[in-house]
Amino acid sequence: MKISSLIISLLIVGVLNGQDSLTIDEAIQSAINHNYGVLISKNTVDIGKINNNWANAGAVPVISATANKTIGVSNIQQQLNSGSTIDKTGATNQNLNTGVGISWKVFDGFKMFATKKRLEELERNGEYAFRKSVDETLFDVVSQFYNIVKLNEQLKATNEQIQLYEDRLKIADMKYNIGSGAKYELLQAKVDLNEQRSNALNIQNSIQLAKVTLSNLIGKKPDTAYKVADTIILHSIPDISTVENKIESKNPDVLLANSNLAILLQTKREINAGRLPTVTLNGNYNFLRTSNGAGLTLSNQNYGPSASIGVAVPIFNGGLIRKQSSVEDILIKNQNLTIEQLKSTLQTSVLNAFINYQNALNLVAFERSNLALASENIFIALQRFKMLNITSIELRTVQISYIDAENRLFNALYQAKLAEAEIALLTGDISGL
Repeated sequence: MKISSLIISLLIVGVLNGQDSLTIDEAIQSAINHNYGVLISKNTVDIGKINNNWANAGAVPVISATANKTIGVSNIQQQLNSGSTIDKTGATNQNLNTGVGISWKVFDGFKMFATKKRLEELERNGEYAFRKSVDETLFDVVSQFYNIVKLNEQLKATNEQIQLYEDRLKIADMKYNIGSGAKYELLQAKVDLNEQRSNALNIQNSIQLAKVTLSNLIGKKPDTAYKVADTIILHSIPDISTVENKIESKNPDVLLANSNLAILLQTKREINAGRLPTVTLNGNYNFLRTSNGAGLTLSNQNYGPSASIGVAVPIFNGGLIRKQSSVEDILIKNQNLTIEQLKSTLQTSVLNAFINYQNALNLVAFERSNLALASENIFIALQRFKMLNITSIELRTVQISYIDAENRLFNALYQAKLAEAEIALLTGDISGL
């Protein structure tokens, strides 16, 4: 059994040595550059930048050129006052009408300025949505990355336990062969060893699944082989007042909610602009030429500039503007309530994250101390088992206690890292982990 386990271990080590190492910084950078959701969100930002211009706001003149040529054939029969007549079959006539026109709405109740500010806010809104998408993706990356680290630690600890269980099996087999041990102890040792080997296989499977998920998050092929660090390193976090201040200024959800409010305010300004008159300047340069094969006028040509100014004053539209403005007031009110609700939710999340972080730190310190005791205890128990001072059941209980202590420590470290990442997510600093 030892030889087969050694071969499996060597194969695993060989595979790992052939894999590239992946750090958390590399995983974060890869997600920023290659995650599909992040890339789609980045394209949305580009759309906002393109749309943010004075032309979309309606503040620039519109220049257009037109040309129209008509050719026709007519049969003409005319009786003139002079007594003469014109009778012609198949007379051709041609009309050419070309021109260049310009139309410029120089005043629209300041709607164009409100529209431009709304477009600017929409661009910022897209940037905040992009930051939100990036931060949430990076939180998933951090969570999955350190889940793999935790699983690697559990696998390492389980492999160490397998060695101890193999030693226990060897001793139980020796005791049974010399007649000082019961067969049930030998069988139980084999069952417990197989259970640990099964646990190792399950952990390896979980690691592979977690790596596939992480590969998808960072834009790598699902079958990409890599190894990650085997240690969870915790960083200090800022105090709660600093975190709350950062949320106000850097949290993407807060920035996005405030941006949505600003968009609604500019939309209301656009609606109210409909109450004011509009002034439009128009200019044209036209060329008109007509030629006829028969008739009084055989040729006619006109060309030259023209200009006009138009003023439109709204008088009555069924109270539409007032109704639209009232609806916008309700939307603004709701958005203010949404912002207050969001802030309350974030405060709750911050407090919960701090409680979880502190509790996880306490558990880490406690479980590290407890693991040291369990490690010493399992060494003593194994020696006593060799000297026939305790039964295999008592040794098994000590071994289970040691495994449980290891798992509690790894889970506490992982929970502390998740709480740390959640605080960084709330403050917009997740990329710095």
